[in-house]
Amino acid sequence: MVDFINEVEEELRKDEYNRLLRRYGPFIVAVIVAIVATAGFLEYQKYTKDKSARATSASYVAAANKAAAGNDDDSIADFMAIADEAPAGYAGLSLVRAAALKLEAGDSGEAVRLLDRAASTFEAPRHAQLAQIKAAYILANDGAYSDVINRLGPLIEKDAPYEFLARELMGFAALKSGDEILAREQFGYLESIPGVPATIKERAKQNLSLMRTAAASATISAPEPAAPDAVPSETETETPNEN
Repeated sequence: MVDFINEVEEELRKDEYNRLLRRYGPFIVAVIVAIVATAGFLEYQKYTKDKSARATSASYVAAANKAAAGNDDDSIADFMAIADEAPAGYAGLSLVRAAALKLEAGDSGEAVRLLDRAASTFEAPRHAQLAQIKAAYILANDGAYSDVINRLGPLIEKDAPYEFLARELMGFAALKSGDEILAREQFGYLESIPGVPATIKERAKQNLSLMRTAAASATISAPEPAAPDAVPSETETETPNEN
């Protein structure tokens, strides 16, 4: 009797299972297929992206080798081709390298244009602001001080990656263009707050001292302001991590 009851219960469980399977089976199968298809697609995307990154890296190294060998025109052409096709990191870095070669060739205007394009291409704010401050240094060297001042606003914000360099450059450009109020504001800030690199703080003190000397004796020509150091080179930029 017990065996008969167990058999009946087993049959009832099978009937219930079959009923649920008929009702929800297609949905379960569809979910499983979707999961497998999604996993396969993601793996394919990862493989494709990795392959593309390796190819871009090889192209970048080849372009850099041409520059090292003195084939600047070919190197610039290769870097520009990378900038048109590569992900943001390599594209921006290629534009920075092309700008450096243009600057070495004496074409500062094109170098600034390429750096501006790099700044709008980079996704990482630190890399974008490095391109921006490089362009500002080139313009300062060309004497375009008002343009320098107009460009540096976002770069002097507190805790910006290159805040102190940007403030020093703004103070220098302001002093050269005759805006002593702005120059004193920037140099005074750099002299007084903690955390400013020693070399920048020292140059700020020198410039403030020169300004006080010039103000005390208007008949004596003011000495040239202490120029800021050159902006860090692109080799100080972290290698882009392509995601």
